[in-house]
Amino acid sequence: MRTSFRILFVCTGNICRSPFAELLTRHLLTQRLPNDQVGRFVVASAGTQAMTGAAMHLLTRDHLPRWGVERVAGETHIARNLDRIALASADLVLTADREQRAEVVSRHPPLLHSTFCLREFARLLAPVSLRRTGDDPVLRARAAVSTAALRRGHVMWVNKTDDVVPDPYGRARGVHHQSTDMIGAALHEVLTVMFDA
Repeated sequence: MRTSFRILFVCTGNICRSPFAELLTRHLLTQRLPNDQVGRFVVASAGTQAMTGAAMHLLTRDHLPRWGVERVAGETHIARNLDRIALASADLVLTADREQRAEVVSRHPPLLHSTFCLREFARLLAPVSLRRTGDDPVLRARAAVSTAALRRGHVMWVNKTDDVVPDPYGRARGVHHQSTDMIGAALHEVLTVMFDA
């Protein structure tokens, strides 16, 4: 078993939702983990129909400082397409909606039990405690994935929209605000369960 843990965020164009989630996750990991443990987590993002080579959307990038991430962090992002290499190496894939989740699993069936919508993953983990798994952050992250997979199908059914982070591309500034708030709230829940609870 690898001693590292790879998280892959997936949206459509890889210029709004998934890069925001990637950058915020890296930031939150540095806040929650000792320096010698942060490097064990590899965080990346990709798009199912990526605007390959494009920069992070300006309106989404503008929301990084609200979550403690310097805006300049978004300037180095370059959109990339979801590929087999990224999928094959991922320990956890978190998507912006159910269609993307289905596409990930269709492209790489072994990810069936480790691919979730981001908001779904947060909901599945919300009541969970991982204290019994010990202090190793990678083991706790793996336990979070297996626990969420076991809980899927045993929790209350929700509407499709409850799992969606709205795509802000081509829409007003307020939609960028809404989607980044949803991403931030979900990531705080997930990482709190993984490392603090």
